[in-house]
Amino acid sequence: MGEHFFGDLTNAFRNVTLSRKRALQLIGGVMAVAVPVRLPQAAEAGKNRKPPEAFVVATLSDPFAPDETAFGFTAQASVVHPATKTTAEFAPSIFADSKASADQMRKQLASGLKDTAVGVLASNGVIVSGDRIAVTLL
Repeated sequence: MGEHFFGDLTNAFRNVTLSRKRALQLIGGVMAVAVPVRLPQAAEAGKNRKPPEAFVVATLSDPFAPDETAFGFTAQASVVHPATKTTAEFAPSIFADSKASADQMRKQLASGLKDTAVGVLASNGVIVSGDRIAVTLL
């Protein structure tokens, strides 16, 4: 862009009169449009998450402590794979770290149930990844 362009632009604005109020409105409008473009966009949680393919529901019973580092439970569980209409019942023993918080223990128990459900479904000819199984503990 040459000097003539900026000179012509300056001359064009020299003849324009704006009140202070209108100038502030114009500057505010420009800032309102420009600022959101500069800010990073917020990530949308769960947008790329895939829905579960199988569902497990389990009731925990008979707690025991095999040693000082773990708690064990017997689970009465059922797994359902709606796409193939496959259902199965199983009763695994699952374990959690004795020093885990309630949330950590729940995650460990759910992980153990998912791992067992993957094997149960595979024995019925259905292949499902553990991260595509939803677990409900009763």
